[in-house]
Amino acid sequence: MAALDLSEPLPSDLPSVDAVIHLAQANTTFPEGANELFRVNTASTQELLDYARRVGAEIFVYASSGTVYGFGEHPFRETDPVVPHDFYAVTKIGGEQLVSTYSRYFRTVVFRFFAPYGPGQKRRLIPGLIDRVRTGTPVTLRDGGRPRMNPIYVADVVGVLKAALDLEQSCVVNVAGRDIVGIRELAWLVAKAVGRDPVFEDHPADAPGDLVAATKRLHKLFDLGDSIGIEEGVRRTAAAVLTEPVF
Repeated sequence: MAALDLSEPLPSDLPSVDAVIHLAQANTTFPEGANELFRVNTASTQELLDYARRVGAEIFVYASSGTVYGFGEHPFRETDPVVPHDFYAVTKIGGEQLVSTYSRYFRTVVFRFFAPYGPGQKRRLIPGLIDRVRTGTPVTLRDGGRPRMNPIYVADVVGVLKAALDLEQSCVVNVAGRDIVGIRELAWLVAKAVGRDPVFEDHPADAPGDLVAATKRLHKLFDLGDSIGIEEGVRRTAAAVLTEPVF
């Protein structure tokens, strides 16, 4: 199947499928990119849902984000209220709500991903920290290194996505790793991987809180016994980044 640009309307001649896994997202700046954010993250979700209904798909999997919760002092459970802190999170909540309205037509699975990372990723937290540490650029710390979070390695994300196709129920699930770390801990893990100590600078502003997922439901539904811990995941990601030139 050819690649599609979800900032444009779906073509009418898509083939029939048994499952739709909607991982596409826009993550442009707001407000300049607001239209693209809404179009890809929300409007295209409705089009894909209706496509799945028309072709008789059995399951629809939607990639949402842990950012729908905002920030807090305790791990977020799937039953907690969503309190978005930016436009991106608002578009993801809109997509989630659309998905829930189609659950009468097929099984629906909403995954709220918490800081997924891995080789090849660009313009995200962990690859950004790797670039900063290896180039000696200061890493900014708020409240000593908040927010704390439990990132999940890409191979474990793929395993959960594949297993989701066999779920017999509709559900909303936090998808996060087993290790909870802050920015300072992540920077030192990067330092170990790249062989260079990080440089830190304190930011006077307070952090809004943490973004940590409660994962009881995740482990109840999926077998993550061989999941990749944060130290090994950062090492693998850094090894990939170190093959790229430093600018």
